[in-house]
Amino acid sequence: MSGIKFLFISGKGEVCPIPASKGSDYKAAPELANESVLVVELFYEVKNRKPWRLIHVGFDRIQLDEHGQYILTLEERVSKFYNISHFGLATAEELSKREEPVTIPKALVVPNAKEKEALISFIKRKYPILWKNSPEAIEVSIQSRLNTHLDLVSLVKKSTVIRQKNKITVDKQE
Repeated sequence: MSGIKFLFISGKGEVCPIPASKGSDYKAAPELANESVLVVELFYEVKNRKPWRLIHVGFDRIQLDEHGQYILTLEERVSKFYNISHFGLATAEELSKREEPVTIPKALVVPNAKEKEALISFIKRKYPILWKNSPEAIEVSIQSRLNTHLDLVSLVKKSTVIRQKNKITVDKQE
């Protein structure tokens, strides 16, 4: 069995657990009103009805309103799927053949050093079994996001090189 927990981490390193969202609304966190926060999703395995081992850690950055509320809008949904919609399942050759200019991939959200330390401290304090059974889960998640971004950048570079080679070939034929 598995479970999920959501956390907001402020720029000051304050951790605020948030119940799982219902639809596109997160529960308000008035103490974090008007702040940009890191949203952390902790996916974990359950053993004896208690969190036991981290499976995956997800990150996102959001802006809370004056009430500490966040509502996911359609525009933000589109933005969150930017990389998937522009690069998902595409090869460098396919990207090079597109009419529009090749776009630059958006960087994926990763925690800064203060946020990472706050997250680790929170897990160690509140869920010591989670930390004991999976201390590398946060690092693996961060490294995976960084590698994914590097792969997308490499894909764009390759498609640009292919596009330039094709342009030179066409110019020579004319």
